[in-house]
Amino acid sequence: MYLPAHFTSTDFKHALQLIDEQPLALLVGPDAQGQSFGTHAPLVALNSGDGLLLDGHMARANPHWGWLSQQGRVLAVFSGPSAYVSPRHYESVKNVPTWNYAALHAYGEVELIDGEADKDGLLKRLIGRFEPDYAEQWRGLPEEFQHRMLGAIVGFRIRVTRWELKLKLSQNRAAVERQRIREALAASDRAEDRATAEWMARLEA
Repeated sequence: MYLPAHFTSTDFKHALQLIDEQPLALLVGPDAQGQSFGTHAPLVALNSGDGLLLDGHMARANPHWGWLSQQGRVLAVFSGPSAYVSPRHYESVKNVPTWNYAALHAYGEVELIDGEADKDGLLKRLIGRFEPDYAEQWRGLPEEFQHRMLGAIVGFRIRVTRWELKLKLSQNRAAVERQRIREALAASDRAEDRATAEWMARLEA
C-alpha cells in the first residue's frame, strides 16, 4: 500500500476499530497458476497473547476454502469508509478534487479450523460479536442440526505478522480546510460521507 508519512497510522486501536466497523475482508493471494486471487469473508479480530488473530469461516460447498488451505500466507484487506473531497473547501482555487478513505492491510499466516469443538467456539465468537442474542437460540437448536451446520463450514485463522493502516483524511491540509471538509461530509446524505467525517473527527480528538 502506498503510505505517505502524513497518512500512515501505527495506532493499533484505530486498526481494531476499522476491523470492527468493516469486518468484511478481501482475502488475497496467488492461485495455482500464480495469478492474483481474491475472496471475501467476514472476520473477527482477537487481540491475544499471540498477537492479532483474525477468525473466519466459509461454507464447505464454497471451493475457495480449498484455495485458502493452500496458502501459507494471505493478505486481508479491510476497506473503511471513503468520500469524494471537493476543492471548493480549500483556501486557494488552484487545487483539484481528491478522495478521503481508511484502509487496513493485514498480512499473516493461515491455518484451517476443522474440528467440531473448535468450529463451535469460532461460531460462538462470531455470534458474540455480531448478534449476542442469537447465542441462546443456537444453543437451543437440536444437536443433530448443530452437528450438520458445523460440518457444513470450514473455519480458519490468520495470525497477523504485519499490518499497514492508511488514514487518508486530509491531514495534509490546513486546519480550517479540514474543518470545512469534515463539516460538509457530516452534513451529507451519504452514509459513507458521514462515516468518513467521523474518522476525521477521531483524528482531531
